[in-house]
Amino acid sequence: MLKAHFDVLQTYQAFGNVFASISVREPQPRASEAFRIFGELHRSMEKDGIKMIKSLKPILADMGTYLHKAIPDTKLTVKRYADAKFSYLSYCLKIKEMDDEEHGYAAIQEPLYRVETGNYEYRLILRCRQEARIKFAKLRSDVLEKIELLECKHARDLASQLRKFIEGLATLATETVERLEAIPNLFPIEVDLKASAFQYKSAIKFQAEEYVDDVETVQAEEALEERESKVHSESQSTATDRMSRPNGSDLEGQLLGGFDEVDLGKGSSNGATAQNDLLDELGLAGIDLTIGSKPIGGNLMDDLLGPEMDLFK
Repeated sequence: MLKAHFDVLQTYQAFGNVFASISVREPQPRASEAFRIFGELHRSMEKDGIKMIKSLKPILADMGTYLHKAIPDTKLTVKRYADAKFSYLSYCLKIKEMDDEEHGYAAIQEPLYRVETGNYEYRLILRCRQEARIKFAKLRSDVLEKIELLECKHARDLASQLRKFIEGLATLATETVERLEAIPNLFPIEVDLKASAFQYKSAIKFQAEEYVDDVETVQAEEALEERESKVHSESQSTATDRMSRPNGSDLEGQLLGGFDEVDLGKGSSNGATAQNDLLDELGLAGIDLTIGSKPIGGNLMDDLLGPEMDLFK
């Protein structure tokens, strides 16, 4: 949510920069002042929002500890508990099978080789079951304690952190309303346009068509051939000059000079680097809003254990 709010603040900053550039280019003093005040208002809103996010940064650190350390540690303990319970139940099942085997041989009055040779395997399984039971009981108490702590933190600390977050947003909204009420009514404004506002300058020179009389002039064949060869040589030289220029640029067909040297991507890399540094400072780097998250269930124990809940039964 803070990352989405940060994106909105960046939009405020972009609005402020656009209106500030418009105010610089506006020739009318009243309109220029209105655009300047409106742009500064958006920049101030962006600064107040960044200040609010910085004040809420401890909440992000606390929630990061809760999500990335406490919950994974509890899940790891639950997994170890499940393995210990499986081992303990396996030893219990093995002992029951061995007892049934002894009762079966005793019922038919036949000797059992394992019992006659000292029954060492049975005693070994009993010892392993005792150790697995101690480990299982210890891990069970650890799991119950950690889940109880997570439940308490979820019920107590999460509510207070959300309350702080809402108070921060409310404070920002109040300050924004106060800033809007402090400035006068800026719009609508009147902008005087020059008579030549929509007349664009062009470097192309148009020549009037030359009108000739309908009387055809009779020329000799030698003069016509000489004129055609001259026109052909001039067209070839013009095409050669155009091909020798970079990117095929033609100075006569260019409306505004100097656009070949303009770098439209200048400053975009610096702006992206500054934004990434600000995200790192606020602790919001690496957050992708396009990735959906699974909703939290009503019981945290259900979310942690899921299909492993039957292990506690």
